[in-house]
Amino acid sequence: MFWLQEFNFVKIIFMKKIIAIVLSVVLNLHAHAQSRTSNIEYQKTDREAIVNEISFPEDMITKAIQDTLETMGYKGKENKGFMVYKGVKMPALGSEAYDLYFSVDKKSKREKDISNVTMMISKGFDAFVTGKSDPDLFRNAKTYLDSLRNTVAIYDKAQQVSEQEEVVKKRRRKSRTWPKMRRTCRRKRKSWRKRSKKILKNRQISRENWKNSARFFQP
Repeated sequence: MFWLQEFNFVKIIFMKKIIAIVLSVVLNLHAHAQSRTSNIEYQKTDREAIVNEISFPEDMITKAIQDTLETMGYKGKENKGFMVYKGVKMPALGSEAYDLYFSVDKKSKREKDISNVTMMISKGFDAFVTGKSDPDLFRNAKTYLDSLRNTVAIYDKAQQVSEQEEVVKKRRRKSRTWPKMRRTCRRKRKSWRKRSKKILKNRQISRENWKNSARFFQP
């Protein structure tokens, strides 16, 4: 059961890496860039948003956000460049249900592995939250966006574990097919040997018949 030992070994290694990356992110959370307030245009109106720079590719952050919220039971819809999640209840933000707007863009063409994450919060329709209208919620939103780096890091490592598990599964399937392939090859070799013997025997009979015919016609 070599494949099982290999699978457990890979899983243990990557679980240790996940724990290490979580501890690293938690301990160094304040060493990275903190979330900041920025004004952006959405639906032809200036909105107050929260922006943070996260050192992961755009696709990875987007998938991590989608996976996290879908696990909580919320499915987003794209609208004007933002992925919108309606009626989200998240204790980290507050006691109410909020509409969350996310946008992820790479920082620049040269820095493809660094992305700017923009977040807006609405209490429904156009009731977008600002630092003045709800200071506590806005502060909680900044803290949440700071912690998003942690979420993305864990998701990234979990994906790596999943990929390694898939590699082990493929090896397992191959290891199961090898005995069948060997048995098939043996049967084919056996069949080929039988046919070869039969062909040689027929040739030998033909030669003997030819010799007998030649003797018959000899003067």
